[in-house]
Amino acid sequence: MKALFWVLVAILCVYIFYTGAMAVWSYLEVTSLVEDVVNERASRSGRDERATRIRDEIAKKVADSGIKIDDRSVTVSDTGPTLDVRVRWNWPVVSYQGEDWVSLPLKHERTFNIPAR
Repeated sequence: MKALFWVLVAILCVYIFYTGAMAVWSYLEVTSLVEDVVNERASRSGRDERATRIRDEIAKKVADSGIKIDDRSVTVSDTGPTLDVRVRWNWPVVSYQGEDWVSLPLKHERTFNIPAR
């Protein structure tokens, strides 16, 4: 009985490590995608449509990478020389039959300085 207990504890520890590692991966992935999209799109777009295009591109690329996110989770504010980007998502910890029972809320916020053309 004691051996079974320690096997279950070991499995739980491995699962916690795996879930934590995947949450860190999702954070690093979102951070990288946000930087890539802003660096690529910020200088090419006009100021009027810049925030909308960047928000749509970030939401599309994050969803394509396998992270569950919707359009409302990404906000981009264009204040002239700076661009404020906020991305919020939940990383599932415990899921059952496609439904997330316990999830870890994560967010990435960053302000980018956009040089004038």
